[in-house]
Amino acid sequence: VGLQEQQCPTTQVIEATRDAANMSGFLNGLDDEAGEVPVPVLQVTAGLLIKVLEYCEYHCKAESQNMSEIEIRDWDEQFVVMDDYVLFNLILAANYLDIKGLLDLTCKKVADEIRGKTPEEIRTRFNIKNDFTPEEKEEIMRENAWCGER
Repeated sequence: VGLQEQQCPTTQVIEATRDAANMSGFLNGLDDEAGEVPVPVLQVTAGLLIKVLEYCEYHCKAESQNMSEIEIRDWDEQFVVMDDYVLFNLILAANYLDIKGLLDLTCKKVADEIRGKTPEEIRTRFNIKNDFTPEEKEEIMRENAWCGER
């Protein structure tokens, strides 16, 4: 199956195996004729398509070769070692292309980064600006005091 980013239709066609394409709810069930004409993929750049297909191809191979869960988990953990910009765009691509396993994996990576951190540490980690006034912050703390009662 040929895939092509819509943002720059003059770019190369990225080839995907039928099995890899079928991991995507967006691409699953394309007619066989679809292989003759590249499928335009909106909202996903060529670089991200290549990364998505790397994930899909590996998981197709892992399934066909009956790889162990440990081996797959180790590969997945290495696969999501990337900068935040790519990770967040990969989340968007997995959601757009409807690839549940990839969406779960990338969201878990972000959740792991957040787990156990204070709101301030999360802001620092993800470069999020705190634009609450001291009064607004105090009101939020008062309204959500029950969250700290564990």
